[in-house]
Amino acid sequence: MHVVITGSSRGIGKALAYKFAQHKYDLILTCEKNIDLLNEVKIDIEQKFEVKVHIYTGVINEECLPDDIYILINNAGKSNYQLIQDISYEEYKNIIYSNLDYTFLTTKSVSKKMIKNKQGVIVNISSIWGIIGASMESIYSMTKGGINAFTKSLAKELQESGIDVIAFALGAVDTDMNNHLTGTDRADFIRKLDGGKMWTSEEVADKIHNIVTMKRYTTGDIIELNNGLK
Repeated sequence: MHVVITGSSRGIGKALAYKFAQHKYDLILTCEKNIDLLNEVKIDIEQKFEVKVHIYTGVINEECLPDDIYILINNAGKSNYQLIQDISYEEYKNIIYSNLDYTFLTTKSVSKKMIKNKQGVIVNISSIWGIIGASMESIYSMTKGGINAFTKSLAKELQESGIDVIAFALGAVDTDMNNHLTGTDRADFIRKLDGGKMWTSEEVADKIHNIVTMKRYTTGDIIELNNGLK
């Protein structure tokens, strides 16, 4: 069976690709533009785990998808750390496309395959900011709140087709999205977290894999994996 993971050239998406490959799932991986980096991931995974890996840039065309897709992980997304009055409309549209449009278009294509098979799990990677909001990240928080609402609605829509839909509202993870934190600001931020550290991408991927594959959820759940963000 295949797992589709968007935004998998680095960070959480890359860690998820390695985790599912370790458990012998064939993979379909996408990225927005870092195809060379994603190709390195593909080669390494195929050599280490002897699974099939297909890679694409942008939104996957339905015709390119195999019939046996079991899991879709909508991981691709962008953050923005600015005051609302400083965000240009172009920057706003770019975040909306990456965090909402990309998720919608990928889900639309993949869900058609799942509906035919009467089974599947759609996993949306959200953020705790989509629940409680974050100053200086209003547009990012808005998109993640939208992902949470999309998850709950789609779960109801697809339930009779045997498809589960869940989201993970993540806390602080040590990825490029937190690169705006440097020096004293970063140290102060980390100090307030549980255990005084951000999670690694691998730790988050392990938690997500276990919950999804062991079905420790109810369809429509927004599962908070928060390590101290308030």
